[in-house]
Amino acid sequence: MKKKKKQNRKHIGRTLTKGLLLCVLVGVGAWFFCRVVSHGTPPETPTGEHLLTVLTYNTGRMGEFKKADRNAVIRNIVDINADIVCLQEVEVYKDKNYLTLHELKKALGEYPYTYFDFKIYNKRRQYGLAVFSRYPLIHKTTIQYASVGNISDYCDVVVGKDTIRLFNNHLESNRLTATDLPDSLSRDGIVSSAQRINNKMEKALPTRKAQALTIRQAITESPYPALVVGDFNSLPTSWVYATIRGRDLQDAFLKTSWLRLGNTYTTHHLGVRIDYVLTSKNLTPLCTEVLHLRGSDHYPLLSTISW
Repeated sequence: MKKKKKQNRKHIGRTLTKGLLLCVLVGVGAWFFCRVVSHGTPPETPTGEHLLTVLTYNTGRMGEFKKADRNAVIRNIVDINADIVCLQEVEVYKDKNYLTLHELKKALGEYPYTYFDFKIYNKRRQYGLAVFSRYPLIHKTTIQYASVGNISDYCDVVVGKDTIRLFNNHLESNRLTATDLPDSLSRDGIVSSAQRINNKMEKALPTRKAQALTIRQAITESPYPALVVGDFNSLPTSWVYATIRGRDLQDAFLKTSWLRLGNTYTTHHLGVRIDYVLTSKNLTPLCTEVLHLRGSDHYPLLSTISW
């Protein structure tokens, strides 16, 4: 009889443990779903006086700096025709065999207002961020932090009598390449690959965390509603994303696109979203789409905002 009671207690204990584990897994799954999968319900009509379309696009070194007449990235930007275009990895050359700054400006000549902020600027090439806008851009400011090629900045967009502070970001990359993948499926090949990837991630993360803190402070100090876009090189479940978003910003994609994962990095097809449009809560995202266009290793993200 004692043995049977003991077995019953063990059975109850195992059942409770499994139940607790299931609850934890369900909880983690629900948290992940809410943070990663868009499940919003967009308004059918604008809620305010102004309507603004914003494009953020990591251009993959400006479409591998191909000339404008055969550059898929430039063609995508022209076809999308957003009010404001925020670009990362803008790369142009002095050598006329490649895309030049003059050619880029000419190709996007429909935008009267521009802001170029180059992290790399030498006799051969320029590399950094750019904003093209149909609305005036004032108070253009670089957000300084230590990085070889990554950069953030902000400028104020004047729309009618209103002003919005626009933050354009390209945060520290893990710099993973095809050579980081396993050379073979052998144990040694997989271990070696894992070590290479881990080393790169450990090296990049502290830099990206410091950048996130700097950006968050700039957002907090903004006297105007904030529109924060760009390539964070971080997942929606990351500390970096949570820090930048804070409690005062909303994720435009999560707000407006029903049950979509929204992968923005083209080499991952399981919902890797590392490019974002975040807005202050007094701006209303109406629609946000990941546009599956070729030309870069990122897909452009287009958001329509009302206030």
